[in-house]
Amino acid sequence: MLMHAVNAFPYPKSINRMFYFVIGHGWLGVDLFFVLSGFLITGILLDAKGKPGYFKTFYARRFFRIMPLYFTVVAVWSFFYRGYAKYFLLSTVFMANFAGLLHIRRPHVADILWSLAIEEQFYVIWPWLVLKLSRRHLGYVAACIVVIEPVVRALHAAGGMDPDVIYYLTWCRLDGLAVGALIAIWVRTSHFSIKSSYQVAGALLAVLAMLTLAGLPFGLMTNHTVAAASLRYTQAYLFYAACFALVLTHQGTLWTSPLRWSFITLSGALSYCLYLVHVSAGQIYQDLIGWRLPVTMPAIFVRGVGMIALSFAFALLSKRFLEDPCLRLKDRLFPAHR
Repeated sequence: MLMHAVNAFPYPKSINRMFYFVIGHGWLGVDLFFVLSGFLITGILLDAKGKPGYFKTFYARRFFRIMPLYFTVVAVWSFFYRGYAKYFLLSTVFMANFAGLLHIRRPHVADILWSLAIEEQFYVIWPWLVLKLSRRHLGYVAACIVVIEPVVRALHAAGGMDPDVIYYLTWCRLDGLAVGALIAIWVRTSHFSIKSSYQVAGALLAVLAMLTLAGLPFGLMTNHTVAAASLRYTQAYLFYAACFALVLTHQGTLWTSPLRWSFITLSGALSYCLYLVHVSAGQIYQDLIGWRLPVTMPAIFVRGVGMIALSFAFALLSKRFLEDPCLRLKDRLFPAHR
């Protein structure tokens, strides 16, 4: 959200470049989302495996969680942004991430739908694999995805594909979900313990350090190189996996207390809507107020505050009048497997 708040402006020379460097890495939040999604959904599927209504319950509950808000937002965008019919048509079947590959124009506010498209495409197939494979073999499949994806990205980049297109393609972005799935499998084994979490986190960070050092001569930390297109996401996933390993074994402790702060838990409860509406909120702010202000650090700060406040207002309204009623209906019609 902060990245999108800042990126509405040109980069004025008077503002600290380190500030833009840090905020500019906000795109990594989507990769955290992929790992978290892979962890949560794979865990749900593993716990439901072998129980009655496995597929019906999973897909019905996902429908009530995702679709009402998703299609409401897409419908609103379709009304206000004319001339993007092809993009919104793709979005209705969760194919928005192929817009760049198909050279279909997309409005800035709706470009964020690509990540939801990848998630939904992944979960068309993943529940079948969870059901048919043992945990061990499912882990092998997830590990293969983690290893193969950087190679696929490298081949696309070496072939001249634009890194911005690679960023959106499903078959280039499944390793984050697979990393989350591996963590979900690991925590359900006898190997999961505080001691093993330190070992796993240490090993992951060591691999991250070696990968980074080995990739520096090949432009790993710069844009538009084959190494960057291939391994920048892998770097993020290794770091996030290490964090997951530690957090999961320190639940309820002082170390994880910031994750239980009221604002953080509220943000988590509203995160789906916040993700969908925050760029629109920024555009509304910019159209009403932001264009009147000079491009200065205070103006950027005010825009960030205004954008986030408006996003939370939309999300609270959505939770009260749309999402909560749908979730109550979901729990009544399709109770979660216990």
